[in-house]
Amino acid sequence: MKAKGLSEVKQMVASPEFKGWWDALAKVQLQRDDARERHDELLSQAMLMDFRAELAQKNAIDTLYRAGELEDSAAKMAAESQELDNNSFKVVADYEQQRIHASELWYRACAVERQAEGLRQQVAARRTRLSALTAGPQRKDLESELGRMDGELRRLERSQAQLGQENVREVAVKNRLWEEVERIWARSMELSLLMAERRTQGKKVRVEAERLFKQAEERKQRAHKLRAEADAIAREREAAETKMADALKQACERFGCAQGDEFAYFRQKENPKRAWCIAFTEDSQNYNIEVKPLAVYSIDQKRGVEFLEPGLEVKSSDAEGDRRFEEYFLKGRKGRQPEHGEPKAS
Repeated sequence: MKAKGLSEVKQMVASPEFKGWWDALAKVQLQRDDARERHDELLSQAMLMDFRAELAQKNAIDTLYRAGELEDSAAKMAAESQELDNNSFKVVADYEQQRIHASELWYRACAVERQAEGLRQQVAARRTRLSALTAGPQRKDLESELGRMDGELRRLERSQAQLGQENVREVAVKNRLWEEVERIWARSMELSLLMAERRTQGKKVRVEAERLFKQAEERKQRAHKLRAEADAIAREREAAETKMADALKQACERFGCAQGDEFAYFRQKENPKRAWCIAFTEDSQNYNIEVKPLAVYSIDQKRGVEFLEPGLEVKSSDAEGDRRFEEYFLKGRKGRQPEHGEPKAS
């Protein structure tokens, strides 16, 4: 690290050689920063795409399970519908037998009713004849015949009433069987319709699952492509960092300075315990004063860039002036400091 005066440092900074070096360094630094930003952005996109691919994969698996559930439900409905159809054959057969039995009872009841009605007419005719006859053998025979006919009529009426009751019961049984048949057929039809809908839904959901699997695979490929692009950008960034390191190394050799990442250092000819530094960055937050690119600052050996002073020519014998100049940058922004012997404000 060479010793230079402030004027020599400023002349060197203004020289075409240094400006050319600085322009090349700024260009490489811009390339590095751009590559770093693009690399971070591509990595962020790749991570987001990985997450979206995993989400699509999970949704695809869940959708596939749902398609299987719909298909299983359709299969159960088909089996239940088939069982109902098989049961309906037996119930229909029972209904047909009951219908024939009820019809036979109805025919018998109708026949007894006709017999009873005919017998009533005969009894009425005999009674008319009986009222016209006087006492005698013929009247006795007619009375005897009326007695037999009345007994037969009562028997027929009892038989008619019994057959009527049986017919009512059997018709009720027949109707219940038919209601059961209709219930089975209605349930079977309902299951058939629902089964067809579930099968259609299962096919549709399975197609959706296939679409989601395809989407997940496309997103995985996109994430892989983004990572490959990020790796390429990382290599560009590394190349730019290598160029920057080479440029900084060349600065040490060409200009005789000690080279850091953000500053170049020269010993001061006027004061061996102080140095000049040239800033390569712009920063208004992290140093005690605002730092601008290619500005020259004065620093001491112990604190270095922790305390920067503007590059000004200062006489080495003016010690009091140096102390007050330092106090201005350390404490001056908090208020005016009293002079030696001056009372402090209460």
